[in-house]
Amino acid sequence: MLEDFFSLPCVFSTTDFVISEIIQPVQIKAIEKYTKSKKLDIVSFSFEEIIEITDIHSNNTNNASITDCSVWYYAKKTGGRLLTGDGKLRKSAEGDNVKVSGILYVFDILVEYEILEKKKAADLLEKLMQINMRLPRGECEKRILTWRNC
Repeated sequence: MLEDFFSLPCVFSTTDFVISEIIQPVQIKAIEKYTKSKKLDIVSFSFEEIIEITDIHSNNTNNASITDCSVWYYAKKTGGRLLTGDGKLRKSAEGDNVKVSGILYVFDILVEYEILEKKKAADLLEKLMQINMRLPRGECEKRILTWRNC
């Protein structure tokens, strides 16, 4: 779904903190494809911004990593949307007035923009549910039922 994701009419950014954690060669190659094509911007921070990120990290009570705090900080700074599947990060960032969404939001907009056909989205979400037990089962099943009945 990566190709589908990056075909959305959105500006995608991540931080150099996130990129530095990617170690799998296949993942590095995939990311390079999108950075070279300018579909993914990798953000670096000034010394002063790193101090602010460190402050967020020091003051949060959810054990968010410095990498998590870097994307939280960037989303807040730019008014962007933070995409995460981490519930603790979501709660803290939302408490800081940051827009936060997860994988279901991504599915919804892929369907909304007709990048993903509804039946295919239902199939993919069903597969994802098999490997990710943390997804909100009721919300997933509601979407699957809706998308299959269209």
